[in-house]
Amino acid sequence: MQFRVESFETVTSTNDLIKRAIEEGKPEGLAVRGLRQTAGYGRQGRAWESPIGGMYQSFLLRPEVPPAQLPTLSLLVGLAVRRAVAVLVPELEDRMQVKWPNDIVVAEAPASLDEAASAAGEGSACGEGSSPLCDAAPGDDSRPRRPFHKLCGISTEMHARALCVGVGVNVARPADTASVPAGKNIPVYLDELGFCEGPVEDRINAVAGALCDQLAIVYPLWCEQGFEPFQAEFDACSALCGRFVRMEDLSGNVLAAGTVTRVAPDGRLVLRTPEGVEAFASSGEAHIR
Repeated sequence: MQFRVESFETVTSTNDLIKRAIEEGKPEGLAVRGLRQTAGYGRQGRAWESPIGGMYQSFLLRPEVPPAQLPTLSLLVGLAVRRAVAVLVPELEDRMQVKWPNDIVVAEAPASLDEAASAAGEGSACGEGSSPLCDAAPGDDSRPRRPFHKLCGISTEMHARALCVGVGVNVARPADTASVPAGKNIPVYLDELGFCEGPVEDRINAVAGALCDQLAIVYPLWCEQGFEPFQAEFDACSALCGRFVRMEDLSGNVLAAGTVTRVAPDGRLVLRTPEGVEAFASSGEAHIR
């Protein structure tokens, strides 16, 4: 599979253009890139302006797979992003983790990154996708502990019987830090992690191209065999495996709580409760305790 790439200087959202292409009946394999977005949005409708510095790319996919397989697509794309960044910055491979269901994070970020993020304000330049990284420890009123920082967010939307997959990767810290949205995430940027040679646009295109290459490898296999061939890889680099998490809905209601043991073949997060019972989470935000 080879993606057909369309690039733009400024777009409302790369997702908007993919949805328009879906409505026009275009075949799968289209990838749309935008250097900046004026109305980017991600998971659960969160919206923001996306300045130069992030890789904003969306894909048009029309997988002929059972509906029950679709929730694993965001997990697959997360693995593709991790593989793509590892090609460009090999020394990051051991620190990059996939965070169920739609983020890529970098573990054990140095204190200097914490300080830089605090100066810029908490948030993420990711064009698509957003989820909190962690909670404060029980009884701790200080600023939240952060076992990892966010590098990438992913969104998947069904639209007119096709899929729009949006990916945002923090490539370079924006010059205008005021434009970075405030929130629960502390971002990390590839230029702070060693990927800083050459013009910003060239680096953004390199990340976008590497992602197309990796997605072109894993997507056909996923269509044929489902998520099972990737399950061990996901668990091996999961940010949540072994951690006690509390799954909450948007209203803060607890859906499940326990220690994450693995991801199921259908994409659900598997937790072991304090009572020793397995619980399955198919939605919600994971808050680490």
